[in-house]
Amino acid sequence: MNKEKMNTTKAEFLLTLNDNIIVQRFFNIKDYNIDSYNSLEMYEEIKDIELKIHNDLKMKSIVYLLDNKYQIQEDPNIIETSMTDDDENFNIFIKKDDKVLFHRSWNGKAYPPKIRYTVDVRPHLKYILKRLTSVMSNDKLTYKYQDYELV
Repeated sequence: MNKEKMNTTKAEFLLTLNDNIIVQRFFNIKDYNIDSYNSLEMYEEIKDIELKIHNDLKMKSIVYLLDNKYQIQEDPNIIETSMTDDDENFNIFIKKDDKVLFHRSWNGKAYPPKIRYTVDVRPHLKYILKRLTSVMSNDKLTYKYQDYELV
């Protein structure tokens, strides 16, 4: 068996709006560090991914609101976010072998319906997967924050 294949682990990046999949990508991690998901670096990386997606949605919301300001003035229901009674949450999952290693969630109703239902993270995927791979294969990670042990 090829040595490179023996040291490669498959993981999954999943972004959803509630139970609806926005993007799902599998990626390989060479020399996977089994404790990486408990590291401060992983927390910061997932937070950074959320921030990138949030900023993208925020900018698209601004453009949408400006482009449709007259229609919105005539019919404010266009941007009504409470049309659904249930919560609408974006979720980032990092999985390995169907086990959730990391999960982050935030409120999707902060964005107009037109924006939150047409999310496109493809421009960010290469960056996201590269960063996740880098953290998950790193053997020099931080497992202590202030006086708290993370592992």
